[in-house]
Formats: sequence, C-alpha cells, structure tokens
Amino acid sequence: MNDPRSMSRRVFLTRVGKITISLGAAPLWLPRVAFGNNPYDGGVWLAGDHHIHTKYSPDGQYEIGKQVHEALHHGLGWCVITDHGGPRHDKIAVEKAYPELVAARKANPGIIVFQGLEWNVPDAEHGSVIVPPTEDEAKLIARFEQRFDNKNYSRRNTPADNEADAVAGVKYLQGVKSAHKPLFFVNHPARTGRTSPTEMRNWADAGPDVARGFEGTAGHQAATLVGSPRGHYDKSRGSGSFDGYPDESYRTWGGYDWFVAKVGGVWDSLLGEGRPWYITANSDSHRHYTDHSIVNHATYLTHGHVTATTQQSEVHTHNIDFWPGEYTKTWVHARRADPFEILAALRGGSMFTVHGGLADRLEMSAKSADAMAPMGGTLVLEKRGQSVELRVRIREPEGKNFAGRTPKVHHLDIVAGDIQGIAKDRAALSNETTRIVRQVPVEAMTREGPWLSLAHKFERVDRPMYVRLRGTNRDSSGPEMDVEGVNPWDDLWFYSNPIFIRSKAG
Repeated sequence: MNDPRSMSRRVFLTRVGKITISLGAAPLWLPRVAFGNNPYDGGVWLAGDHHIHTKYSPDGQYEIGKQVHEALHHGLGWCVITDHGGPRHDKIAVEKAYPELVAARKANPGIIVFQGLEWNVPDAEHGSVIVPPTEDEAKLIARFEQRFDNKNYSRRNTPADNEADAVAGVKYLQGVKSAHKPLFFVNHPARTGRTSPTEMRNWADAGPDVARGFEGTAGHQAATLVGSPRGHYDKSRGSGSFDGYPDESYRTWGGYDWFVAKVGGVWDSLLGEGRPWYITANSDSHRHYTDHSIVNHATYLTHGHVTATTQQSEVHTHNIDFWPGEYTKTWVHARRADPFEILAALRGGSMFTVHGGLADRLEMSAKSADAMAPMGGTLVLEKRGQSVELRVRIREPEGKNFAGRTPKVHHLDIVAGDIQGIAKDRAALSNETTRIVRQVPVEAMTREGPWLSLAHKFERVDRPMYVRLRGTNRDSSGPEMDVEGVNPWDDLWFYSNPIFIRSKAG
C-alpha cells in the first residue's frame, strides 16, 4: 500500500475542502501536507543509524551480529548495514553477508535491521543506499552494485565512473517497481569536496522519491579522542573537488558538516528551492576507538571479509568510531514500529539528529488558523498574509548518556529562509534570505519535568518559506570550526528537519 502521506508529483489534493491545486511550475517533489490536531499525539519515536560497517568492509572488523547487538544495546530501534561496495562484493553480500544479516535479525528482535550499501558514487564520493525488507532485498542491492558502484568489477572491466553513471544509478533506484522504493542519502558530503551542489540537484531530480538528503553530521565522532580531526574531516581541496567550496568546508563545525552548520549555506540553498532535502546522523562505525585488535586484511581478498586476530597493537590503531547509537542518533517519528513506516518517516523528513543524548524528543509543528504541519511537512495557508505559530517541545533524557553525563540544553536557534524557486545556477551553494530569527535561551522556555516548550509567531507570512531548528548545550552564538583535541562529549548539538510553509496562491 502506498503511504497515504505521500503526494502526487504534479497535483496535491487538500483534505480541507477537497480543493485540488495545480502546482504549475512548482517543484514536482513538493513535500507532504499535514492536517488535523497535534501530529505527535500518535505514532512512535525510534532512534536509528543508517551507516554501519562490518567485517565485509575492507576497513571494518566486526561481525554483523556484533554491530546489530551494539546498536540495540546503545538504544537504537533500527539500523542499516552499509558495507562498502567493491570488487565482486555483490557476490559476497548475497552468499555470505546476507545470511548473517538475517540471523542477526532473529537474534535481536528488539531492533529493525535493514539491508544497505555504502555506494561508491561515480565521480563523487559515498552514499547510503537503503532497501525495503522484501524477499529480494539482497539481490536488489547486488544488482545495483554491479551496475553502478565505482569499485565493482562484476559485470564490466571498467566500473561506473562518471556523473552520468551516478544519475543513472539514482534513476535505477527510482525505477524500482515497488510501493516502497529504496532510499539514498549522501554520506559525509563536504569531507572531500567531491560532491558538488550540481550533482546533488541532479540526483534529486533523477530520483525524487529516492534521493532525499545527506548526513548532516559526520560519523567518526570519536576521532578527536585518539588524536585525529573530528569526523575524520581531514581533507583539503583536491583535483576532484568542487572549486566553489572554501577551505573551511573541509572541517566539521560543532561536529556537523559545513553544508548544514553554516546558516544560509548549501543545505539552505537546497531548502530555498523547496526541495525536500533532509538531514540524518549516523556513526559510520567501522572499529571502536578503544579497540586495539590487529586485523588481518588479506582475507578480504581471499574470503570477502577481514579477520580480527587475537593480537593487540601497542600503538595507536587509528580506530576513530563510537558504537552505533553510542554518541549519534537519528530519531524518526513513525506511525508505528514497522520497517516500511520507518522508511516513510525517513523519506518524509519526520526526524531530527542529535549528539550525545542531548535530546530524545523534538516535536516541532507549524500551525495556522486552519491547518498544522510537522517536521518534514508542508503547511498550506488559505491565503497570503496569515500568521503562523511555530510550536516546539524538546525532551531532555532523564538518565546519563554513554559518557556518564547528563547534558542540558543551553539554547535553541530558530532558523528561517525564503523559498525562491529553482535556482538558475545549478551550482548555487547559498541562500541569502536565511537567518536566525530568534535565539531562545533555556530560561525563556517553559519547563515541565524533562520537557521544554516554546512558541514563536511569524506574523503575516506573505511568501513561501521554511523553518528549522538547532540547539546546543554550549554558551555559544553558533557552532565553531572543530579544533584539534576537542572532546565531542563537551560540544553537543541537535538539528531538526524543516517545515515548509506555502499559501494556496503559491
């Protein structure tokens, strides 16, 4: 059954007055509309991680069952196994890795486990491909990898290696004949500069139901605990990098990608086109930062997986990861704890990202006189000039996080920008209309036990806009470029996904 929250790509039908509105030249992928009472009255919140590696990655280590167990232990309700594509990895994935994934599901019934792939995107960098749990899930991933992974040689002597191949890969996912299509999120988008704004726009156009955003915060958040740059963002401009990115984009800011942390930056340029381009968070977990086991990498070539030995290294092993869920979470609000509902929530932007257990609920909605929309949704006003009230509720976890701390929210930023239509410049990386409209200290919020709440009114909304949130435990006007040795547990942030606001007149 199709998700009833999804929308036609040319026309949507409002449930208020049953009025059909033609979008004309508006984007074909306008986000869903929400109506009725508080959209968070029902449903369930589930934390997850869509970027996890195992021994079936050449730089991994752990069994699939081990990573799934750790994800469950660290509070996740869903996760995705995304081992790297590579030479004939598709065959190993089907014959060896997939049976272990099925076994991990049975051994860990408290968590929903998805089959996925870290796609080596042709002429770009990486992305998470997530497939729905159908009978042919492993074969679907294998067929995709054979055709479109930049490091796979199963079907051809020369793998997919150019932008056209990447667009074709997204179109392939978009063309999957299923009520539940795969998802594609760009991984660590700014790390090497090889993923350009033009490419992301091309992917979004090629797969409007599939290409839905990027990692807002990098994995590898434990890197600074072992002497490496936070998020493993240690690169600089190279031969394949987009020329328009400044030097500061190659580092994280408060642990988040520059694309997201910079107000009016790349993410806002995409939102300013009205694109449903959402952010996620994950661990990119390969090897835990405290683990000094020596791994035999030679068995990857002979058996399709690396092998951990009983030997221990006395020197730094360059392991830079937390366990899945230990530090970073993507919280989705789904109608129920069901894999297809989780995919629908991810596809629809019904989620927020957070570090270090700073918050475990973020209810954000926009309300006019006659309608209401949640995160990821679109509030449609009856006419221009109506007032819109933003309502926010945040819950601070009552227990300690996995560092033994109890972090507290210091303040919240309300960020808003205009929706100006499709940019003429496909390489645009800024939205000059985006601004912080209000910084709200915790003292100005209403507290009820672990819940913090606030409201903000946008008077006379006369043009299309979007609004998003970010919050932190720090007394800081905004995230700063991460420096060497910063303790990730000291510098915590959460970011919401946006709400789009339009009027029926456009």
